[in-house]
Amino acid sequence: MKTRTITLTVSAGRDAVFAFLASLENLPVWAPRWCASLRREGVLWRGATLGGDSYFGLEADDRTGVIDLFWGEMPDEMSLTPIRIVSQPHGSVILCTFLQPLDCPDELYELYYEILVTSLRSLILRFGGGRLQAGTSDAEPFYPSLVTGRFFETWDFYTMQLGFRTVYADDFYVQLAHACGAQIGVLRHELDGPRPELVSATDGRGFWLNLDVPDADAEFTRLSAAGLDIVSPTEDKPWGDRQFVVRDPNGVLIVIAHRHEVRGMEARPLAVN
Repeated sequence: MKTRTITLTVSAGRDAVFAFLASLENLPVWAPRWCASLRREGVLWRGATLGGDSYFGLEADDRTGVIDLFWGEMPDEMSLTPIRIVSQPHGSVILCTFLQPLDCPDELYELYYEILVTSLRSLILRFGGGRLQAGTSDAEPFYPSLVTGRFFETWDFYTMQLGFRTVYADDFYVQLAHACGAQIGVLRHELDGPRPELVSATDGRGFWLNLDVPDADAEFTRLSAAGLDIVSPTEDKPWGDRQFVVRDPNGVLIVIAHRHEVRGMEARPLAVN
């Protein structure tokens, strides 16, 4: 069972944050992609989720700052997502642990996890700024970063479409990691203070990205159905890649591929074609 803890620091005081999150009726406000709406059914709450209707419940302790959020398809078999709000000298910290529900496939868990991260990031704006830390990454220490004029659109593209996981975020930079070991940073353009080279957003020219996956054909089918900008369809290359090419919101080309055996050819080329 997978378990991840997300840490969010915000400028607002502990009492204001606790009061907002301790009200179950506010869940569709800060987490609409997780729970789009809520309605009462007797003493229970039902909500519209990605997988259909689910039951929701909440228990809060103002003294400890602990909020236990329960959700699931059956009222007697709900999963727990514990949240704790801790007071700090200049604001508060929100700690949220996301436990993998019983019988939840890894792929679905990753999708719900990224939806939760996306939901929690909205609290940065609601509570006057802050930063989000969503664990560490095992990716290689050398990785590319994009300067973009489409910050949130790019963030969502790499997480919700390509399967990257958010490991750090604030209101101008995010660090993302993929299960294959790839990692990428995304920086909002036109910030005050950084080097001049990092002020202008990329137009997608002059470089590309490579992403290795277990099955390029399956990814092509999934991303085509999602309506992504497919530059070239899946095809076998003489150097041993089966690949296709997509375009991200900034115009950057991404080669998505898996390897297959080719006699006498082991190295990959140095160009996209």
